Amino acid sequence: MTTTNRNTSLITLAFALVLWFMPSVRETLDFPVFFLLFGYSLFFWIAQASSWNTFTGFSGYFSFGQGAFFGAGVYSVAVLAVKRDWPLLFTFLVGGLVAAVIGLIIGVVVFRLRKLRGEIFALMTLAVAFVMASVARVSPAIDGGQGVPVNTVELPEFLGDFPTMIFRLGLIVATFAVITAQSVQRSRLGWGLFSIRDDEDVAETLGVPTFRFKITALLLTAFIAGISGAIHSLQIGYVTIEDVFSIRVPLFVILMSILGGTKHWMGPVVGAVVVVTLNDRLNRAGFQEISDLITGGLLILMIVAVKEGLYLRMRARPLRTAVGFTAGLVIGFALGALDESLITLVAYGLGIAVLAVMLPLSWFARSEPAVTDDVEEVASHG
Repeated sequence: MTTTNRNTSLITLAFALVLWFMPSVRETLDFPVFFLLFGYSLFFWIAQASSWNTFTGFSGYFSFGQGAFFGAGVYSVAVLAVKRDWPLLFTFLVGGLVAAVIGLIIGVVVFRLRKLRGEIFALMTLAVAFVMASVARVSPAIDGGQGVPVNTVELPEFLGDFPTMIFRLGLIVATFAVITAQSVQRSRLGWGLFSIRDDEDVAETLGVPTFRFKITALLLTAFIAGISGAIHSLQIGYVTIEDVFSIRVPLFVILMSILGGTKHWMGPVVGAVVVVTLNDRLNRAGFQEISDLITGGLLILMIVAVKEGLYLRMRARPLRTAVGFTAGLVIGFALGALDESLITLVAYGLGIAVLAVMLPLSWFARSEPAVTDDVEEVASHG
């Protein structure tokens, strides 16, 4: 691990350590328990998006397998903790390992066959989730189509009440996912994955062990997604096949990663924060029916206007980002957003900042450098 990467990881750990004590000071600062649950939601999606991007964003192999890995983690807890009375914390680890085994099987089968690339690979990973859903439906030992009440599991007392426990568990997995992405990006594995994304045949000619690198990245993705899914089963409460193996998780993960930018570890983090915050505020404002429509429309605009993703655009346009965020806070404060929630105020800031960086570059051509599509060097040295 390079010095730069080590410093980045230490900063991430320090930030996570500060957040760790947030539940302890909640009563002192007098903020509602909803902030902990909202924080957990952020951590869950950051972990899922970061894990997906570690394989797909870096290697270019587009995967819909996140739903399968997530589902493996969820049902590991549902089966082992509820039906077999295994220790809850141990089932989290098993969930990650089961997902990793599924990822290993997919990788060994698919990566050995050169024809299974591009859209064929994407469709195969999507099919795995459907197969797993069918197996769970017909097997009484797993689900049997009846669902599993995970909310009956006895929670470890030393982890505190439920909001505190779920917040800290989510924080641990999100921190692990982000540090993993940071380490991979600047390692030999990361450089190998980038070369695979650019041209796999050339990478093999140059001596890159493409099979081993792809398997390693896919295992990391599956393991993190599985543990995150295992913890999320507690938040779901009552696990059903329709909810767990729906297309929602992989689609949202893809949305967040592409929105934030797939060429840098920070992209999925930014994308998750923007999507979760705006989606939550839209739902609470009574726009549940169109919140996904608005989010999808934002993604379409991003693909057209900001191909490199929000993070690299914001990084190249720090002044415009800061002015947009500040303007959003001022507008939100003037409209009384702070009276509703601090999160609502932040949502105004994020919304205006996103719109600001999406404005045509020609409007700022005299004061800002151009952003090109070739951001590989910026991303890899990030």
